[in-house]
Amino acid sequence: MKRWIPFALAAAAATLMAESCPTPKVEKSADGSKNCATEAVVVQPQVRRVTLPPAESCTLSSRNTLHFQVVGQGVAPVNTVSPAQAKALAKRAAIADAYRQLGEKICGVRVEGRDLIRNMMISRSTVRTQIDAMIRNAKILDTKFKDGLCEVEMEVTVRGDEWYPRLAR
Repeated sequence: MKRWIPFALAAAAATLMAESCPTPKVEKSADGSKNCATEAVVVQPQVRRVTLPPAESCTLSSRNTLHFQVVGQGVAPVNTVSPAQAKALAKRAAIADAYRQLGEKICGVRVEGRDLIRNMMISRSTVRTQIDAMIRNAKILDTKFKDGLCEVEMEVTVRGDEWYPRLAR
C-alpha cells in the first residue's frame, strides 16, 4: 500500500500541472523530444474556458521540457526616503510576486475555506490560500517601471530528464 502513495502523488501533481497550463506550445527539438512552453500572465483572476491539448503534451515526462513564464507586479510605497528606494522596493515586491506565481503554477495552491452560519445566514466567511514551493534557476527576462508600478517578467525551465526521475519516485 505504501509503495503506491508516491505514484498517486505524482499522478495528482501531473494532473494539476496539466490543468494549470492555459496556453501550451509544443515544439519538437532536434533530437525528436517535445518541449512544452506555457505562458501565464496573471493580473486579475478571471474565469474562462480553455481547451487543452492531450495531457501528455503539457505534463512533465523524462523526454520533454516545461517552460513557465509569469509577470509579477509591485507598487512603490509612498513613505520612502528617496525615489531610488521606492523603485528598489517596487522591484523587490514584483520579484516576490513573480516567484509566488511560479510556485502556484508549478506546485499548486492549497485553499482552505470556512463559513460561520448563524440564523440560516452566513455571518463570517474566510478563505485562506497557501503555497509551499522551492523555485530555483528562475531568470528575470524584463523589468519595466511605469507610474510607480514595477513589472518583472520571469521564466523558469523544468527539464524532464533532470526532474522527472526525482518527482516520479
